[in-house]
Amino acid sequence: TLAESEEEIRRQELIRAELGRYMPRSVVEQVSTGGDLDALRGRRAEVTVLFADIVGFTPLCESKPPEVIVAILNEFFTIATEIVFRHGGVVDKFVGDCVMAFWGAPAPDEEHAENALMAAEDLISWLDVGNARWREQFGVEIEIAVGVHSGEALVGNVGSESRVAYTVIGEVVNLAARLEAIARPNQILITSATAALADDAFEIAQVGTRTFPGMDEEVTLCEVRL
Repeated sequence: TLAESEEEIRRQELIRAELGRYMPRSVVEQVSTGGDLDALRGRRAEVTVLFADIVGFTPLCESKPPEVIVAILNEFFTIATEIVFRHGGVVDKFVGDCVMAFWGAPAPDEEHAENALMAAEDLISWLDVGNARWREQFGVEIEIAVGVHSGEALVGNVGSESRVAYTVIGEVVNLAARLEAIARPNQILITSATAALADDAFEIAQVGTRTFPGMDEEVTLCEVRL
């Protein structure tokens, strides 16, 4: 009936508005027109997780007015979101001066590792443009550290009845965050798991092994050469 059709249109509009904040348009359309939200319910998936963090952010905050810091953060997060979306990823969250994103869900993506690494390269490359503007406007430049890891994780809507977030949970997230924490400025630090999934379009080199607290096995670390 006409009433049912109007209700369905409203439902899809609400879904698009909500999902459009952290998913690219192609994924939003696939989920909103799929008849239900099964794609957003908790399930296991092979994903690649990326963390990108501004290096030396605390000293920057102490040296500049809050208005400058907010302006830089807003532009960085805006560009980071556009880059993630361009490569088919999902923006999971912003934590302080860090952006977390992932690939491989809710829509399956056989090239989730490659797409994540292309996004990481674009983030580093864009800094030349962003820093040129910030240097002129605010007299500052920033560097970012990037950590990327691939593996199985639980993905889906998580939260309470009043607030829900579409997120990824598991060791893959913890390890990606730890890589970002030890990465050098403007370095893309990845695991051998991600390197094995990436194609020949990237120049990847092993940089050693490391044991992280809570993990029994050593992790082989690699970097994407820019």
